[in-house]
Amino acid sequence: MKEKYLIGEVSKLFNITRDTLLHYDKIGLLSPKKDDKNGYRYYNIEDLNYLTDIIFYKSLNLSLKDIHKAIKDSSPEEILDLIKEKEIYIKKELDKIKKVQQRLESMKISVEECINDSKKIELVKDEKESYFFLEITKENKFNDFIDIIEKIQNINQYTFDYVEFSFLIDEGVLFDKDADKKIKWGLTITENIDEIKNNIDSKSIEFVSEEKYMYTVIALNNNDYENWIDYVRNIVKENNIDVAGPILGQMLLTAYKDSNPIDYFGLYIPVK
Repeated sequence: MKEKYLIGEVSKLFNITRDTLLHYDKIGLLSPKKDDKNGYRYYNIEDLNYLTDIIFYKSLNLSLKDIHKAIKDSSPEEILDLIKEKEIYIKKELDKIKKVQQRLESMKISVEECINDSKKIELVKDEKESYFFLEITKENKFNDFIDIIEKIQNINQYTFDYVEFSFLIDEGVLFDKDADKKIKWGLTITENIDEIKNNIDSKSIEFVSEEKYMYTVIALNNNDYENWIDYVRNIVKENNIDVAGPILGQMLLTAYKDSNPIDYFGLYIPVK
């Protein structure tokens, strides 16, 4: 067994880059010796043992600062503390990843609905969730909805998994002359209701749940918002729908065409 190993040899032996070894030297984590006879820098067997420990601790995702402490001056108790701290950190990161995964899955379902349901309307039974609708404003355009954004800034971001920007058309209002002025804009919520209610000064809270409804997706661009209520009226007329309760529209997605936004709403029309 050799007693001295040059940096290139160590790099190949441990499959680690020269730059990494130079960085370890720079921060004092692992520094090679200098051969007084030829001026070459080399690592000895003890250095390689250190490097083995460094690589192992790196595999545990410990920081170089923690690794330095572990291999330079530490007790088993101190190493255990480092490991426990890393366990806590990893658990938090895994929780974040799981939440992101859930949000991606939810987003994927919404986008698939925009693709598959925008050209059809179908009767659905016993599948719709129950919602609490928090009215925020009676503005007749979703684009004028900035006050909602201001009111929910204090809500934890993951609470948004259970919140959808929505409109509600009360039963009997759809064909009124001034229907667009009576439509309620707000949020539909499935969970974490108390947290959201405590952060939003809502005008009213309504429970929305229907066992049988017609479902479709409508897409509205900026121009469509001028008479968007006609889209809903036409759907009801063309399909001879006997509306049996408030009509709920939930924001699914905003896509862009030539930088112009197109808003997709899932439309729930309760039927008798």
